[in-house]
Amino acid sequence: MLELCQWLQNTTLATSIRQSTLAFPIIEGSHVLALSISVGIVMFLDLRLLRMAFVTIPVSRVMKQVGPWMIGGMSIMMLTGFLLFFAQAKNAYTNDFFRVKMLLLFLGAINALYYQVKYFPRMADWDLSDKVPTGVKVIAALSLIFWFGVIICGRTMAYEI
Repeated sequence: MLELCQWLQNTTLATSIRQSTLAFPIIEGSHVLALSISVGIVMFLDLRLLRMAFVTIPVSRVMKQVGPWMIGGMSIMMLTGFLLFFAQAKNAYTNDFFRVKMLLLFLGAINALYYQVKYFPRMADWDLSDKVPTGVKVIAALSLIFWFGVIICGRTMAYEI
């Protein structure tokens, strides 16, 4: 795997990003801004699912209004994240914080997928209720934990590469 990362880091695209005066900071800045948008929205949704914010607004309405922004932010975040990885693939791959970050992203994706499969289709049953299913609350709490971990590892990793 390390050889693949070395090859990836030495591609024309990765070398161009690394050697450019503006490309890397623009990509990194875009990554942080997209993360702020998407994770900020995820936090709103999680806090709503935990009944800690926006309790008078149905979950379905919150999701409908902010969902496109979240998906757009996630898409930009993933694209810029891949570009940042390409530019420093070998160093990132060998960094412990990067590995933990990838694990947390994977767990967060599984967590979100589980919500989408198990609870989202039946949201109409509990959307307007004062009682959010316990499983939904656990998913929301785990989501917050995973995203805080991703952010902490990402920022810490940036200082070590």
